Amino acid sequence: MDESPRAHPYGRSADDVRRRIQRTRRTRRVRIAQLLVFSVLAIALISVAVHALGKLREPVAEPGVIAEKTFGAAPSELTCPEPDAVPLPPEEVTVEVLNGTTRTGLAGEVSGELGERGYEISDIGNTGKASGPATIVHGPEGYLAAESVRVQLSGAELRMDQREGTGVDLLLGTGFDGLQEESAAADALEQPVEVPEGC
Repeated sequence: MDESPRAHPYGRSADDVRRRIQRTRRTRRVRIAQLLVFSVLAIALISVAVHALGKLREPVAEPGVIAEKTFGAAPSELTCPEPDAVPLPPEEVTVEVLNGTTRTGLAGEVSGELGERGYEISDIGNTGKASGPATIVHGPEGYLAAESVRVQLSGAELRMDQREGTGVDLLLGTGFDGLQEESAAADALEQPVEVPEGC
């Protein structure tokens, strides 16, 4: 009797054919599972897209009316000086001195000089917002205070923000070459200020 494994009609043993059928079935099951997963994901994505599209197509409460958008508080208007107004006297002005240069100790040096001229120094520090030789930042009520500091400097520019009160920031920038002569600055404090634009 022949003890060799039974031969398949196509030249393979029955065991080989069985293993091949099992591999084919496993492969088919894996592919079916993958297809089911992808189908579920596709259905979920389509549902989300349909829902989002429906939201976009919903009518607004009042068609044709665009809600007014606000970006922070409305800017305050400058308090214009009276005719022939002069800068505030130094003892009524509070200054924060900020160094925007690479010169170490400049803010301390300038704040000391301003203090000797009667200004109250609130603080000193550094800044990355300086432009030009010097910039004086004031609030809507601080124009005359800013003019008081400006006469002490050469080539300073004014900039307004929304701070309250008359305190100002002095930003020292590249090109700053020191304060004006004290006598010249004292004379300028007695002269009427330039009327700002919009007044």
